[in-house]
Amino acid sequence: MPLLAGTVAFSRFRIHGGSPKRLDDRLLDKLRAQVIGERTGVAAGEEEIGWIGGRHLLDREFDLEKNILLDCLHFGMRVDTSRIPPDLLHAYAQQELDALLRDRPPTQPVRGRSTVATSAEEDDESHHTANGRSNGRGRAFAKLRKQAVDTARQRAAQEIKQGRYRRMQQVPILLDSRDDLLYLGATTPALVERLLPLFKETFDKRLEPLTAGSLAYQWAEARGLSRRIESIQPARFVEHPGGNGQIDVYWTAGDPNSRDFLGNEFLVWLWYTLAEETDTIGLADETEASLVIVKQLALECPWAESGKAVFSADGPASLPESRSALSTGKLPRKAGLIVSRQGEQYEFVLQAETLNVTSGVLPKLETNGNPRAYYEERLEQIRHLSHTIDLLYGAFLEKRTDAEWPLLHEKIRAWMSGTVARSAPIHVDQAAEVRAPVV
Repeated sequence: MPLLAGTVAFSRFRIHGGSPKRLDDRLLDKLRAQVIGERTGVAAGEEEIGWIGGRHLLDREFDLEKNILLDCLHFGMRVDTSRIPPDLLHAYAQQELDALLRDRPPTQPVRGRSTVATSAEEDDESHHTANGRSNGRGRAFAKLRKQAVDTARQRAAQEIKQGRYRRMQQVPILLDSRDDLLYLGATTPALVERLLPLFKETFDKRLEPLTAGSLAYQWAEARGLSRRIESIQPARFVEHPGGNGQIDVYWTAGDPNSRDFLGNEFLVWLWYTLAEETDTIGLADETEASLVIVKQLALECPWAESGKAVFSADGPASLPESRSALSTGKLPRKAGLIVSRQGEQYEFVLQAETLNVTSGVLPKLETNGNPRAYYEERLEQIRHLSHTIDLLYGAFLEKRTDAEWPLLHEKIRAWMSGTVARSAPIHVDQAAEVRAPVV
């Protein structure tokens, strides 16, 4: 069962109105009604989306023993797309054109030539004009070429209807009825766009993506601090080099109410705390989490002016190059982390604005010949990792909404703008900086 084995990646969604609490066969009937291959209104050859049982790509069966684990529902979504390879479509069109040229009656010599022009020659002629008009041979060839392309497309459409060129992709899903959360075992926006309407159609409930902003609002609402989150603006850690006072973060500026920029500030705070204060952070549930930034650190200019920098090293946060990038105003957009809490250690990459997890390595479990017990332990590990991320983020939000934030903000500003001593060169994979479009 994917998501319950191997490396973990997930994005999370809040189930509005609460998740189904009775995990019974009637709930599975809703999945069966929207199983891949059985949904109505899908024409042959079109993209098709539907549920699968979760064990493998072709699993279309649902039963209580397999799909209900503890108080969670495990299943999957499959996306089938059909698209002929462009090179093959081009070959079909060329075959049709060659056949049309062979079957065409011989033409009279043109401009002193005594032979029929090749397709390449006629294609060249079709681009030449005399007194602003195409010559007759060019128009004739263009007509043949259009006929060949239309025939090739008809042939491709027929083959797609027969099931050829189908690409099937499966995505694991966990519906956590205890926490009213849904875990999608993917982070790509295209798969999220396909999940949301299918879930609504199946369960008549709306999914809200959990991002840094939505989690901040949720955290604040539980503490009566909603207005503080609403009034927060992006922190000005580094002054804009042009002195224009711009503080917007371009990748979240499209939705000024999202507050997803708090995820970038969260990683800045983690970086500062680990570098200047402690590697152990106290959490709201009276536990502690120990952290280290490892393997990967990606930063980007929030003003869309000086591009991106990606660092790959055992300790990327301590590299002079990464500190230098931070001092110019670049903000972290993702970071590799090792987090230890309550005797469990997780290694993963955290995306700042969405708090999505990729490349997650969970503590190793022993099967002991009992696969179900293994899956249930794995499910609890995913929950524990999810709660740990939320608690760490909550520790940052406590600081961000506290009256002492201005003092901490000044400390982080001074740390970010501090002079970085140069040392011997260290091998770093740094992405070429490209100018991003200004939003």
